[in-house]
This record gives sequence, C-alpha cells and structure tokens, in this order.
Amino acid sequence: MRVKLRVARIGALACLVVGLLTACNGDSDSDGGAGAGSAGSSVSVVAPSYPGPGASSGATTTLGTRALTSQNNPAITSNGAAKWRNYTRAAEYPNIVKLPLQFITTRTGQKLGVLVALPADENGNAIADTFPVILTQNAYRIDLGNALSSLLPPASTLGIGGADKFMIRRGYVSVTVDSLGSGVSDGKLDLFGPLEQAAYADAVDWVLQQPWSNGKIGVAGTSYLGISSLFTAAQQHPSIKAAFVNVPMGDPWRDTIGTGGMLNAWFISNWLPLTQALSVFNDLAISTYPQYADQIRAATQEHIAAIDDVLLPLIDNALSGVVGYATDDGDFWSVRSPIEQARNIQVPTFVIGSSSDIFQRNEPLLYEQLKRNVAAKMLIVPGAHAESILAALLNSNNPLENGAPAATGLLLQWFDKYLKDIDSGAEKQPTVTQYVAGLSATGLPRYLTASDWPHPQAVPQRLYLHGDMTLSTSAPEGNEAVHTLREPPAPVVKSGANRAGTLLRGWLIPSDSSEKSISWLQWSLGFVLPLFDWYRESDTVEKAQSALNYETGTMTSDYYINGPIQADIWMSSTATEAALSVRVDDVGADGVARPITNGLMSAAFRAVDTTRSRYLRGEMIQPWHPYTIASKQLLVPGQAVKVPVEIFPAAAVIKQGHKLRISISSSNQAQGVWNYPSQSLANGGVTTIYNDVSRPSSVVLPVLPSNLLK
Repeated sequence: MRVKLRVARIGALACLVVGLLTACNGDSDSDGGAGAGSAGSSVSVVAPSYPGPGASSGATTTLGTRALTSQNNPAITSNGAAKWRNYTRAAEYPNIVKLPLQFITTRTGQKLGVLVALPADENGNAIADTFPVILTQNAYRIDLGNALSSLLPPASTLGIGGADKFMIRRGYVSVTVDSLGSGVSDGKLDLFGPLEQAAYADAVDWVLQQPWSNGKIGVAGTSYLGISSLFTAAQQHPSIKAAFVNVPMGDPWRDTIGTGGMLNAWFISNWLPLTQALSVFNDLAISTYPQYADQIRAATQEHIAAIDDVLLPLIDNALSGVVGYATDDGDFWSVRSPIEQARNIQVPTFVIGSSSDIFQRNEPLLYEQLKRNVAAKMLIVPGAHAESILAALLNSNNPLENGAPAATGLLLQWFDKYLKDIDSGAEKQPTVTQYVAGLSATGLPRYLTASDWPHPQAVPQRLYLHGDMTLSTSAPEGNEAVHTLREPPAPVVKSGANRAGTLLRGWLIPSDSSEKSISWLQWSLGFVLPLFDWYRESDTVEKAQSALNYETGTMTSDYYINGPIQADIWMSSTATEAALSVRVDDVGADGVARPITNGLMSAAFRAVDTTRSRYLRGEMIQPWHPYTIASKQLLVPGQAVKVPVEIFPAAAVIKQGHKLRISISSSNQAQGVWNYPSQSLANGGVTTIYNDVSRPSSVVLPVLPSNLLK
C-alpha cells in the first residue's frame, strides 16, 4: 500500500505541471487568419540571386555553444552529387539467442540491469565466436524493449532497446542496459547527469570483458537511447568505433525545457510521468526474473524515492524561478547537453532528426559540431518525435523513394563500414538529406540532398513587417501603424478530481479549441496526431484570431528556405515582462496557413552574445541568448526595444501561388509558459509591435535558388 501511495505522486507530478500549463500564459499561439488590417495582396517577394561559390558580403559562421564561440564555417562541397542507394546483405546466422538478465556492477557498487542477445545456429545455440557489439543504454525498460523487438518489423535503424534480430543475424551482439536510476537498475534518476554518464563507461568496460566481444563497439539508439549514445561516444573509449543516433537531444535548455527563457510544461507533463512510471511499475520484470525479485524491488524503491528527492524539487525550482534551474546559470543544464560534448566525439556518427521534433533545433547543430572532426551524416525526416519513430518502425522495409533511403539497412551499412571494415559504401551516401515541407505534389514526403548544412547556397534575405500587415523586402520609410497584443490572463487552477480531468483533457485536446496548432503536436511528441489531424493546419484567413499576421503577396515563383531563421521584433509593453511567439507559415491558395516552424522568446532574455551567434554572409541569422540571470533585462514600460527571436531551423518551399506569413502572438502555451515570478510581472501587459523607420521589425530567412527543387 505504501508503494502504491508513493507511486500515486507520479500523477501529482503530472498534474502539477499541467496545472502550470493551464494557469500561466493562458493563450496559445493563435493559428488564426490575417489579423488586424490584413493586406499584402500587392506585395511580391523574389528570392535573391545566388552570388556563387565563395562570393560573400561577410562571414558565414557556425553557432556557438556555452564552451565555444562561433567559428568560420566554410561550406563542405564534396560529395554534393551523391544519390541514395539502398543497402542490405544476407543474414550470416539463422537465429538468435537471448541470455538471461545479468547485472553490471559499477565503480560505485551499484548494479545495472543488462540483456544480451547473440547470433545462434538453427537450434538456438549461441555461436562460439566473438563479434562487434551494438550497445544501447535505456531509461524505458530493457524488458519492454525486448518484448517490443520480438513483435515489430526488423527496424534496425531505430535502436529501441531490444534485441535487434536483423542486426544480430548479420554478425552483431546486442547489449541493452537499463541506465542508472531506471528499469531494474539501482539508483535515482539522474536525467543524464554526472552519475548516469559515469555509469555509461562502466557498461562499456563490462562489454569488453565478455567472451563474445571482439573489442569493437557501436553505440546506437533512439531518443533517450540516442542521447546516451552521444554521451558514451564523447568519453572517447578506444573500443567505440561508430555512433548512430535517431532524434537525439542536443541542449535540454534551448531545445526543450527553457525555449526562449520560458518553461515547457506541456512536454514535461507528458514525458516525466511516463518515464518515471516505467521505472516504478516493475511487476513484469519481477515475474520474468523471479531470481532477482529482491534486487528489483530494492531498485524500485530508489526510483520511487527519486520523485521526492529529485523530480519534484527540480520542477519546484524551475517554477519558482530559482537561478540555475529557471536560467542557464551554473552547470546543471550544460552538463546534460550533448552539444557541449559533441566536439569530443571522435568516431563516425550518423544523426537522424525530424522536421517537427522536440529536438528540431539541435539535430542539425549536432551534425555541425561533428562534421569537422569525424565522418558525419544527417537525415531529417517528416513529423514529430513519436510520429517519425513509428513511421520508421512500420515502414522500415519500404524501397527507396522520393530521395530518401529505406530505414532498414542504414544502421547495417554504417556499422558494417566502421565496425566490420566491409566496403558498404556508407561514406559515399549523401551527406545531408532533408524532408522539404511543401515540396511534394503527391502527398508523399519529398527529400533533397546537399553536401552540407547549412546549405552552401543559402543567402540571407530580410523581409520587413509593415503597418498595413504586409511583408516585403522594402524597409519602412516613415511612420507606420502599430499593433497590439494582450498578455493573456492566468485562469484559476482547479484542484482535486478536476485536476485529474485537466490532465486527461491535456492529453487529448486543449481546453479551448482556438488553441489548436502544430505546436501541440510537436510538444506532445506527436501523440495527438491520430486523434486530431487538424493540429497540422490553422484556421482560414477569414477566421481572424488574436495573432498579428504579416503576409507577402502571392509568390510568382517557388520560394525555397532552408536553415535557421531570426526575427528582429521591435516592441514595448505596459508590463516589465512579455512574450513573443513568432511562427512562419505557408498560406496556400485555399487560404489555409500550414505552419512551417516557430520561435518563442521572453523579452527580458533578449540579450544576445554576438560572439556565439550565427552569421550567414555577414547577416546574423541565429541569435545566441545567454539566458543567465546577469543577462536578464526587464522591460521599462512604454520603452521600445528590439527582441531577436530564434526561430527553429526548417526546410520548406512556398510554392508559386502561395504566400509567406509571419504570425506574431503573445503566447505559445504548448512551447513555453512563465515561471511564477515572471507570470506576476507579465500579468495584464499590453504589447505594442512597431514597424517604422526607426524601429523596423523584420525577419531574416535563409533563401536558396528554386532550381534546387527540381
């Protein structure tokens, strides 16, 4: 009974965060129509001419990190003509055999659960030989991963944490480990902290001591498993020869938790309870491995204790505005950021991301950090986090189509090359492959390849917001109309049974149907998609909502954007804190706005570190905000300031006959909400957006020649 009562706190954890979601920043990014004073039908935008290789009006740089300033970033131009070729080979062994549960003893004396699967003969007997090892370290239960792997197609590229029959039969050993603080392993959840990372090394050492290991390890996995793979590779153990990661995180603060200096309650309220629940309901593991029942029960008690000792204090600190949790001071977030360690990875690494992933921002940045030091490739597929994973699971054997490879074979080709020294052609495959939104005329996703990211032919183009709600390349020449946005009020949070209802409703649909947007899909990991496909599209132009929508005229030719985007918004507020949500939309001839990407920014965190920001041909196109307490600048009511908003990178085409829209609102509840102190400062505020000659609000887009779309 005591265990069940304690476990019930997971539900409280979810309600706490969802309660914040309903209490703060109560309006979402509105997907409405043209807003006040909609115009723009006569304003046309033409893509700039590409100046040619080497031509530049200024420097092109990388984006910096906490540890690194921006560096010159000459484009990689080799391998630009490469085309995808599917790869496979026949199985070497007829079967696999799964070994019983074992435990690794770490340097601290704690135990990690580990499951091993080996190549086997037709009778299920393990082959007496040594093999390279595929190591995945998991926070989602290795026993569940093993069960799933026996039911799903041979999606070898995914690394879901189970015995990968496809790879094992081709001469690899599968080793899956419950990371410290999860599953059947000892410890309290460390959320990628120093203790957990140290245990990754203990798992590597254990593998090398086993009789079936030939001393070569490839780290692989999806999501959490991909993140742990990056941290493991960064430790530079000489046995690790390659990495293959699917939808991994780069920076928990800038990627997800603290986007724009706000807090992502929607994602956390879904992910944290799910993750923790998997580690405290271990009945299946106990019944499957009764010989370890006492060990597993003791580990479960530690996981339950983590709710009070780790998770609730972390959430309370973030909500209360504690420095280092609600800001990027100190090392709590940096030590948990693979992007800060990517420069230490010295092995070939393949990165798969997705266009609306929760880690949309940092998947290209991981590739960028890796490409100078190692053989690196990047593939961006369509969809949100869970969407992209499920699509690969269910369609892993599809043939090559629309410019991208079949899923099964990618991992095999990569590891055959770098773990088995087979001439698989992995190095000859395209370096960068991206799903391009809006490109397909058939409904099937289409992909384009390139020699590098950002694309070598990208040119910055600045579009200005005007008082008549148009968007053009012409800067304002005088005074123009201003427009206002209201900070939404904070509703009263319900308690008791009603809060449980709020949690359930939060999983299915926002409380107000006007709040629908692509962000709810993105930050729910894609789980809302099967129920409400209208999250993909906004209302028609005629159904005006609270957003300010600035539009170009109808495009006279295809307009191709690819890379990070920056909005420079001049604003003031009647309060000392205010939020800006800036979304980029493709408005079709049918009047429906289809979101491409968006950014969120607390005006108080508007300070930019120019030494870490990205420049494209001399134009800043991706600001780097410190998000420290020292950099915070509260607004002076009525005083206009420029707020540079980082908009997450995207690849999309605005087709001829369509319009480009920049939509600005005072909230995007799905992406971020205020902490308690900031909420009190923002309450009741009215934001004014300026577009005059001295305060020219604008957006900088990375534009490419339209002939690349053919």
